[in-house]
Amino acid sequence: MGIAALINTNAAPLTLKITTEEKQTITGFGAASLENLMRPTQDATIIRKAFNKTSVIGLNILRMEMSPNMEGDVNVGWDTPYDWKGQVTDVKAAIGCGAIVFATPWSPAAELKTNGSAQGGNDESKPESERVRATLKYPEKLFPWFNKFMDYMRSQGAPVKYVSFQNEPDWWVNYSGCLYSPEQMYNVIKDNIKSLDRSHGEKFIAGEPLGFNTDYFHRLLNDPEVNAQCDVLAGHVYGSYDCKKNIATLRSWAPDKEIWMTEHSVSSEYRHIPSWHEELDFAEDVNECLINGCNAYIYWYLCKDFGFIYDGTKYDQSACPGADNLKRGDILNRGRIMGQFARNLKGATLLKTSFSLPDGTKPATPGVNQRFETSVFKKGDSLIVNVIDTLPSSYEIKMVMPAKFVVKSLERIQSTEGNIYVKDNPVIEPELSEYTFAVPGRSFTTFIFKVEDADCAEGIEIDEQFNEPFSDEYFNISGQRINKPSQGMYIWNKKKYAQ
Repeated sequence: MGIAALINTNAAPLTLKITTEEKQTITGFGAASLENLMRPTQDATIIRKAFNKTSVIGLNILRMEMSPNMEGDVNVGWDTPYDWKGQVTDVKAAIGCGAIVFATPWSPAAELKTNGSAQGGNDESKPESERVRATLKYPEKLFPWFNKFMDYMRSQGAPVKYVSFQNEPDWWVNYSGCLYSPEQMYNVIKDNIKSLDRSHGEKFIAGEPLGFNTDYFHRLLNDPEVNAQCDVLAGHVYGSYDCKKNIATLRSWAPDKEIWMTEHSVSSEYRHIPSWHEELDFAEDVNECLINGCNAYIYWYLCKDFGFIYDGTKYDQSACPGADNLKRGDILNRGRIMGQFARNLKGATLLKTSFSLPDGTKPATPGVNQRFETSVFKKGDSLIVNVIDTLPSSYEIKMVMPAKFVVKSLERIQSTEGNIYVKDNPVIEPELSEYTFAVPGRSFTTFIFKVEDADCAEGIEIDEQFNEPFSDEYFNISGQRINKPSQGMYIWNKKKYAQ
């Protein structure tokens, strides 16, 4: 085994040590079927552009609002097209592309709430003493309402298989909303979840607190019966960096549970096309959610100036800044960055790694808001390494491969400002233990190594001296007797091993 350096500088490289220890498998990536003012897109072309098999965005999870109505088709008033019928076109198109669809209520139907309104009660036009902390009044009616919604969607040829408990139960709002304390959410689920109709394979999502507040999950996970009813744990990552730490905590509590990040928007302000620095912030956001334990990352608006596809909205009679040459339906840079994750990582398994700076020290807060971030995944015969550099300086990164993986070839995908998702195939020497690459400043690079599993390699001839029933002796792959190795490939007791 040797070392390959594709560049030669005097600067000490960053070091990424890759292990074979597996963590969670990635279920997918998605966005909400929304455009301006939280309207459903009602546009199958937009949905297919994001979800079909050849999409450059590569999504496979669609989030939709479960409107606070008691009927599917309202026909009059502001509810149209915000009723259930308004989502049918988007859901049908997504299902036609093979997507997972899940529905989230911002508010249950008004009839089920303490204030008799979909509004969350935090009406800023009123004195604080007159504001209402609206919550659920009839918990026994919540899951039957979910069932009625799912029955309606099935009747329209748009079945929704996943239903979520509540959008941001910890956030008091002046729009559609409903407050639950962690104890309230637990009790409503515990006492009523068995009335959820699962006869068509429906699944239940517990959540979705604003900052992945772990208080909302602790009781659920510690009650075996309730835990078994919760198929997915979900939350958002608005707020401090503690949100990502909360994901890691939740993963430690529930190592085998699906955990989805189901809403976040990454931009300094709305009504503009994000800058390249903001796009790298977005890439870091996705990466941090995955390395801290998420199986899925679902963004906020699908179709918006800060989304994946441009909605064509004009502000103040002029084009959105940065959008002079864009029209509705154009794929934005953020969509292409999402594609660098989504097109390569669905079905991949995160691997444990260790990362050190040029001086050998570890980052102070690994996995959160680092200027240089990495993640590594195994998918079939591919070892996928993501490297994100948010600062202008370029770096070298040394990747130390586990002996189990024998590298055969490399495909590289690199995104820099003005040049997104550019592919090439660098020539590398195969079967080496380390590879060093230059990474340009302000870039997102994905290295896809084709590898063979050393444990499954064929063609090794075992010498006759191994025919004894059991041997405490070790041999290299040439059949020479050696001391017990601390690294590399060797043969012991007639079997091949790798350290």
